[in-house]
Amino acid sequence: MSRNSRYPGYDVWEEHQHWDDHTKKIVGSRRTPQVSYAFFSQGEALLMQTIVSVLVNDHRLEVLTYVTQHLDDSLASPIGEAQRKVGVLPKKQLYRKGLAGVDAESHAWYGVDYVVLKQEEQQAVLQAIAEGETKAADAWSEVDSVTFFKRILRDAVDACYSHPLVWSDIGYGGPAYPRGYVRVEKGLTDPWEAKASET
Repeated sequence: MSRNSRYPGYDVWEEHQHWDDHTKKIVGSRRTPQVSYAFFSQGEALLMQTIVSVLVNDHRLEVLTYVTQHLDDSLASPIGEAQRKVGVLPKKQLYRKGLAGVDAESHAWYGVDYVVLKQEEQQAVLQAIAEGETKAADAWSEVDSVTFFKRILRDAVDACYSHPLVWSDIGYGGPAYPRGYVRVEKGLTDPWEAKASET
């Protein structure tokens, strides 16, 4: 993800003084998350962070650290899933076995751990997993690789697009409470919103 290619110089955080205290606290914590993994091991966290960088094509440590910590918090939470397809492992098991599968697949293709692969090799491994064209059969005996890929892709993208740096990239003005958006007609923006570059 290229930084501010369409909205050069825009930083949504500069508007935080217009947000309510609760919102400022939440968004501020996304900028500088407290890294403390309760579900992932250190090795799993590094692997997850590497996978996320490939999935969302963003290599900024601030974003990757937040997404990985967010996923860890979700997986460590005692709150269950709302619903799950029949035959699909619970999320905690799906992640743990799926991450092990990624490394096993990396070894089957290239003989080394996923985190040390070149970027194009990392992409190739994830593509094989996404398409169910896996070589490490034993690693995927209890978890469907396609199901795992779809889950981590959705979770990673959801978390990524809740980070204020990414909001700035796409020109999203962030929470508007209590100020509110006023100019909602098509093509109009409020004075404080991002302005797209003409080039």
